[in-house]
This record gives sequence, C-alpha cells and structure tokens, in this order.
Amino acid sequence: MISRPISIVKVGGSLLNWPELPGRLAAFLDERRGTNPDVLDVLICGGGPFAESVRQLDEIHGLGDYAAHRLAIQAMDLASTVLLCLLPGAAGVDRLRALGPGWPSEDIPLLVPSIAVDEIEASHPNPLPASWDVTSDSIAAWIAGAVRARSLVLLKSADLPPRATRELAAQLGRVDPFFPLISAPVASVEYLNLRDPSAFPVPLP
Repeated sequence: MISRPISIVKVGGSLLNWPELPGRLAAFLDERRGTNPDVLDVLICGGGPFAESVRQLDEIHGLGDYAAHRLAIQAMDLASTVLLCLLPGAAGVDRLRALGPGWPSEDIPLLVPSIAVDEIEASHPNPLPASWDVTSDSIAAWIAGAVRARSLVLLKSADLPPRATRELAAQLGRVDPFFPLISAPVASVEYLNLRDPSAFPVPLP
C-alpha cells in the first residue's frame, strides 16, 4: 500500500534521444524534492522509438488492435529500462505496493508499465480502448487517477500556447484524444517542455 502522497511524472519517449536528458531530468526532480519533500515522484516513461517500431510493424503486418496495444505497452517497458540506465538514482518498480513505508527515500521509482497496468486492472476497470489513439500519456493519466496521485506532470519536447487546456493540448496533438477524459480524475496536471531551459511547468486545466 502506498503510504505517502505521490505524483506521477510522465517522461516523454521523445526525450530519450536527447543527450541532455539525464542531467536535465535529475535537476528537475531535485528541484521538486526540495519544494515538496513529502511527495514521492513516480516516473513513467513513454515508448518513444520502441513504440514507433511497433506501430510500423502493425502497419506492415496488421497485428490487430489488442496485440499492437499490448506490444506498445511492452515498448514502454523497454524505454523504461533505457531511462533506468540513464538516470542516476532511478530504481525499477514492478509493483505499486513496493512504494510502501520501506521505500528508500534516496531512490527515484521508475514504474514498469505493463505490470502496473495488469496490477491496477485487477481492481480498477481500464477504460482505455486498444487503439493507436491511446498513447502513454493517457496510460499515465489512468494510473495517476487509479492511485489517487496528487498530480500528473507531463515532460515533453514541444511547447504549448499560453493558458492551454487539456482539450487544446489534445487538439494540437501534444496529448492523445482520450487524455482530457481519462485525466479528469486528476485534479492537477502540469506540462513542461523539458528541452527548453527557460520553460517551467504550466497547469493544464
């Protein structure tokens, strides 16, 4: 059982090819810990190039919606393993209950999505269809809602217009079409272009 407030920090898969990712992400997380030391940031990594490979194979071979969806989630596992290698202090987590009182305060939990999805589905119906219209953003939002996370932070590679909403972010393709609905139970959603050193997290109402 999770015994402390948590936030889900979704690391966009598009950031994996950025040489500055480890340092920039570590600095971002250090700043958050300094501001909210009682909140545990739990990372989820998007599938990035690995999910794109699944998409291409689906286009070639017609894998089917369910198989492609599950493979795309497993692609997130592979991307998470890459991030685990890149980020100092990151520790892989395959069960949410591992984030209990015994979790080392110095470790940064990085969730293995496929196992977490199966674990949460056992007690929370999954509203997400098996479709390429569903991305890791909605998966992260569904997990955040299911575990009653205090907030969801989306780390991206692109800007949003000032005062953007979740609906506008979906219209612009920064998140998938299901994100506004799936993220509704999450009171606080923030968006940050991590590649921009002058940017800061902005709320997505």
